Amino acid sequence: MAPRLPASSVCLRCCRQWNKASFSTTTTVRQQDKQAGLPAAPPPPAGYARLTNRALISLAGRDSTPFLQGMVTQNMIMGKEPIRTARRTGSYAAFLNAHGRVLHDVFIYPVTGGNGSGSSEEPEWLIEVDKAEVKNLLKHLKKHKLRSKFTMRELDESERSIWASWNENAEPRWAAYNIESDLPSQLSASSSIVGCMDTRAPGFGARLLTPGTDDLRTHFPDCSLLAGNEVDLTTYHLRRIFHGVAEGQGEIIRESALPMESNMDAARAIDFRKGCYVGQELTIRTHHTGVVRKRILPVQLYDNEPNASPPSEKPVYNPTANLHMPPPGANISRVSARKGRSAGKFLGGIGNVGLALCRLEMMTDIKLTGESSQYDPSQEFKVSRDSEEGESSCPAAGDVKVRAILPAWLRMYIEAGGARGSHAAASEGLRARDLVEQLEEETEQESRHRGT
Repeated sequence: MAPRLPASSVCLRCCRQWNKASFSTTTTVRQQDKQAGLPAAPPPPAGYARLTNRALISLAGRDSTPFLQGMVTQNMIMGKEPIRTARRTGSYAAFLNAHGRVLHDVFIYPVTGGNGSGSSEEPEWLIEVDKAEVKNLLKHLKKHKLRSKFTMRELDESERSIWASWNENAEPRWAAYNIESDLPSQLSASSSIVGCMDTRAPGFGARLLTPGTDDLRTHFPDCSLLAGNEVDLTTYHLRRIFHGVAEGQGEIIRESALPMESNMDAARAIDFRKGCYVGQELTIRTHHTGVVRKRILPVQLYDNEPNASPPSEKPVYNPTANLHMPPPGANISRVSARKGRSAGKFLGGIGNVGLALCRLEMMTDIKLTGESSQYDPSQEFKVSRDSEEGESSCPAAGDVKVRAILPAWLRMYIEAGGARGSHAAASEGLRARDLVEQLEEETEQESRHRGT
């Protein structure tokens, strides 16, 4: 008979962790299967990817524009009285519930008469959403439709393809038109392509909808308009993680995530000057009086090996890293014996990088108020299987160390005061002006070239 250990030799918390580990064989195998087939290298500086994890919903009819105006965080009606028109460019936005929590992160694209079944009298919008959430979003729309005059339907996969395209060396020319929404898109009214600039991170690229299932290169044979080669969906997700961009309800948790904690203010998904919409009250109150203490950030995962500490400027992807991927929703806590509040929640990852909802004043050197910061650069954090909040120095199978990385663009946005900061507003205005001026110069050069 095996000897019994003294009760004082093992803490109760460790017992719980060891019991969980002993019954987690199936979970570990599934995680290893998910880690198989990782990208062999970081994402290329230029490329494009077919987003098979996203789907489209069509809203068409005379009341579709005012209906969306009262439902989403983005402003769908531009201009001032007495001349107000429907938005003519696509945009990032969100549907919220009545308590201001995110239901769906979406891209919304206007479709003109030449682009689809709609006409100037009967506007049409395409809503891009997480494919797993299509039925939930349709149910949400039907719940609020009442007597509004419009139709809605899910598009078949064969009707349109959804693409992400990027070129870190040069922004798409027509992206300049999407910064100021009252400017028309460079895509002509007769074009079968719909698109917009992806504003979730600087230089993140563009979103494009093409008819049918043909490769994107079929529609953009000119390399100056479409750079790089097609990459798989996992490589696209890896690029999102590098930029700190969350997507879908696997990362922006349905009815739990707050829009500003999900960086939707920095991504320009929220128009704080528009009228009422579902969930506006909490959002606008946080904007004017609150402090956003948690945000989604990229994180580096590492273990206890020597020199395994990650850099502080950006994640480093290592496809050969032998790490156990923590489960989504796992608690992040300090590596210490003293109990305290949770430092955040792990959302998901690839290889040795991931995204997490991080408490800024604990995991970064950002100071949000005049109070003393809780940040200690020597303090390490771990992602634990244990879902309970707290801290422990006891070893546990499956624990992985984690370090939050604050992207430079997000740091500047926070330190400038967020959407309320005059510096942030000024920089956006200057960036828009520079891009428009650049576009005018390119157009003039093309005209001269045609003349010769």
